[in-house]
Amino acid sequence: MLQSIRDKATGVFAWVIVVLLIVPFALWGIQEYMGGGSAINVASINDTEISRNALNAQVDRDLRGRKDRPEGAALVAFRRNVLDQMIQEELLFQAAMERGLRIHEAAIVQQIRANTAFQVDGQFDQQRYEELLDYNNLNPSAYQAGLGRDLIIQQFVGGILGSAFVTPTEIDQLLELQGRKLDIAYLQLPVDRYKEAVEVTDEQISQYYQDHKQNFVTPEKIKLEYLLLNTLDIEKELKFTDDQLQTFFQDNQDSFITLEQRQVAHILVETAADANETDAAKAEKRINEVYSKLQQGEDFAALASEYSDDAGSSSQGGDMGILEAGVLDKAFEEAAAKLNKGEYSQPVKTSFGYHIIKVLDLKPGSKKSFADAKADVLKMMARQQAETLFLDRKELLYNQTYENPDSLEVAATQMGMKIQTTDWFSRDGLVEDVVASDPKVLEAAFSNDVFAQGNPAQSLNSKLIELKGKNNDNAASVVVVRLGDYQASTPQPLAKVKSEIQNTLISKQAKINMDADIQAWLKLLKDGAEMEQLGKEKSLFYKPAGWLGRVDQGYDAAILSAAFKAPSPEEGKTSYTSAYTKKGEGVIIAIKGMQKGEVKKDDPMRNFMQQFMLRSQSTAELAAFVAELKSQADIKIFESRLSNDDS
Repeated sequence: MLQSIRDKATGVFAWVIVVLLIVPFALWGIQEYMGGGSAINVASINDTEISRNALNAQVDRDLRGRKDRPEGAALVAFRRNVLDQMIQEELLFQAAMERGLRIHEAAIVQQIRANTAFQVDGQFDQQRYEELLDYNNLNPSAYQAGLGRDLIIQQFVGGILGSAFVTPTEIDQLLELQGRKLDIAYLQLPVDRYKEAVEVTDEQISQYYQDHKQNFVTPEKIKLEYLLLNTLDIEKELKFTDDQLQTFFQDNQDSFITLEQRQVAHILVETAADANETDAAKAEKRINEVYSKLQQGEDFAALASEYSDDAGSSSQGGDMGILEAGVLDKAFEEAAAKLNKGEYSQPVKTSFGYHIIKVLDLKPGSKKSFADAKADVLKMMARQQAETLFLDRKELLYNQTYENPDSLEVAATQMGMKIQTTDWFSRDGLVEDVVASDPKVLEAAFSNDVFAQGNPAQSLNSKLIELKGKNNDNAASVVVVRLGDYQASTPQPLAKVKSEIQNTLISKQAKINMDADIQAWLKLLKDGAEMEQLGKEKSLFYKPAGWLGRVDQGYDAAILSAAFKAPSPEEGKTSYTSAYTKKGEGVIIAIKGMQKGEVKKDDPMRNFMQQFMLRSQSTAELAAFVAELKSQADIKIFESRLSNDDS
């Protein structure tokens, strides 16, 4: 009930709300999200099943926009990883529900309205919301059910993560480790010298080419023919007279009026609708005590945080957002309407209890003249008429391309449209092309019907594909594509890749030879050889780096990482290890001494280290908790059903 006050005060009435509580999620929303019914299931977790359709949908969302789309065994492994994540989320959701966690619909509404993807000009837009859900193959009920699950899981996981703690001693130990320094010297083996010493024969190159032919092919490429229909192009066709614009302005004056906006806060002492006289009197006494504190100069926001029963606004100092007329209790609105900015009311009785209301901000309403609004009138009128024409033409485009599946010519002629053609592209698409970069277009382009084994004469028109606006312009766009041309994947001739193979073979052999020398020279050093002298004998670069910390801009990170991973030397002795730099240079490292890090109670790194350790520990605790859930759950995975086929 308290949340409903906040919902309405932030203008939720303008949105078509599907009233969802978490109990309906548990009864039917999750069933839709997870699958159920007679669908083919890929897994079951206790009494909940995950359908293959649900897995397919999640896999599609995870792969959307990726260029390196897995195939074959790699795709099956990818699908299995996605399924494992879905199982983990379901286990956490079940555990949360068992412990009584719930989420109010207001939190779901707030998440949706705050999502910038659903906004136009900074405001929630119902049409954009529905279009984006449709683009992602989601319906509102499934999306809201999934969002409700996510919020419950986030709340539950947050509680687990928030339970971790670290002691001052543990922080001291980490600070000491982080502050350690090592006395380091090293020999550097120049990779170019090893490469120059390698000779690669034509026979070796030819054999490598034969053994790795699959790596030396040009990818298959296609061109698409397409018909593109969008509202922006239709808008450009439209012309209006001043009389038409004037009439539209008169008919839609509400669109050019800015209503008064009051940002309000309140302190609520709740009373039940059926409260007895005693309880009502207690609530009235309490609100009067708060009112008295206000009159004595105490801060409104602080009092709201301490005394207000509205959990949704008390943490925000009572701030309810923008109040819009006709949403809240009449007594509440009338009291708020009498206040100027910065003023607060006397206690006000509503069906929710007793309120003290404060106006935080006040923006007066205004009305544009036709002259001031003309540009907006033209834009709005063009958009509305374009959207109407778009729907008519969209239906015609669908009918023409469906009834004449072997060509786009008939539809183009009937509708006065131009058949366009993409440049050549592979399965990765074309980043800068609004058509050939769209994931749904790519999926259709290489489908059996459109791709037709690379034969344009056998290609069929695709279905209508909704395009996602590239510039977030909220314009509606649809496209129909078919195969225009095809280039098969072809082996690259040896002559073209010979240099690449030669460099690969040289690098591999140079690394082998370098590894052998490193191991031999490490043995000499461990047997007592002196590093600087060994460097002179082998013509290697010797660097007595001295005392270094874990991070030093003057030295390759691979050298420092290897040194600090190596065992610390015993007193008076030297330990050795090796590494490779980013450039491929081999390095033999001597660690001649270790200094412990200095620990200071006022170390500015202490807070960072505490947060780092908390994150590490909380992550480990969450992993352990999930492992325990898995060990106690009845989990069945139907491996044979993981592939996306009809079997």
